[in-house]
Amino acid sequence: MVTEPNLNPPYVAYRTFRTFLESLAISMPDRIDRSVFDSRFSGTATSQINSALRSLKLIDAEGNPSEALKLLARTEGEQHHKVLEQILRSYYLPVFRLDLERATKAQFREAMREFGCTDSMLVKCETFFIHAARHAGIPLSPYLKSNRKANPRSRSNARSSKSGARQPTMEDNGQSSAPESSGVDAATITMRELAIRVLEKYPDFDPKWSEETQTSWLEGMNKLQETFNVHNQPAS
Repeated sequence: MVTEPNLNPPYVAYRTFRTFLESLAISMPDRIDRSVFDSRFSGTATSQINSALRSLKLIDAEGNPSEALKLLARTEGEQHHKVLEQILRSYYLPVFRLDLERATKAQFREAMREFGCTDSMLVKCETFFIHAARHAGIPLSPYLKSNRKANPRSRSNARSSKSGARQPTMEDNGQSSAPESSGVDAATITMRELAIRVLEKYPDFDPKWSEETQTSWLEGMNKLQETFNVHNQPAS
């Protein structure tokens, strides 16, 4: 297998990555190339998934699927979780040198920095690992589980009840400061909350569905993601 050094750790949204893996359960192609993705994934998602597959050595430089990818795609339940855990342990060596059940967020970040990814990519890389590890059933420290940003409205309510005076700013949410009355900020928060509610109710992909149902499911997921991304763009 041709090796590809200096690749960033996976940074694609983990749900998108899982959706692609589930589509491979229907039929594993001889080669993973752009024609496999067809119109089901955006160009950005396709590039990010390909990068993740190469980083985890699930495909080689020519797109040939590894045995680990074939096993990951066709297994379910506990066996699937074990295969995923082994893949993660093989790649994230600096991370698994930590005691993940007690590690702090700072320790976790120091380990992730060993991969050499840029600061702009770091949070996305961390988020992919945390969601993948949770899916694999790997016990994680509560400090790492809190890496996912809190719902802005919940955070606002919590802070308001404590202080009774100070209202949270956009800096509290890890974003640049902006007027609290900004319509753009309110619309962004509303869209995020709506996306979370819809994703929670969206049915899990089932390889046993008919081809027509599977195609409709994937198209719906992509439209939802694209809609959220469009509404989530900062104002120019």
